[in-house]
Amino acid sequence: MDGKTAANFGLRKYITELRDYDHVFLSVEGAQYFARPFGLEPRVYAVEASPNEPKGLTLADGATSAVGIGAHELACQICEHVGVEYATSFGRGSQLRLACDALEQWCHL
Repeated sequence: MDGKTAANFGLRKYITELRDYDHVFLSVEGAQYFARPFGLEPRVYAVEASPNEPKGLTLADGATSAVGIGAHELACQICEHVGVEYATSFGRGSQLRLACDALEQWCHL
């Protein structure tokens, strides 16, 4: 898929929405919602909650474990899947923004 096709199919809305999931761990279903329109089956993984650690993970409803993926990681997976280069960053929020910026630019070609 190229950026023009992505734009014609309205995929920009998924990029815009994914950008709003800053520092979010997406469920399998959430990851599929964002990835499948791009023809990608997201690579998810299991995590343990770590709310008492600095920068730890807090899960909804007091859950102790979950399967899914960080929004920033999913944005990078989408970039890699469609062949879009993106800048890297150490921060989750920054990485999400950089990957989404690259995808949005790709859709405007």
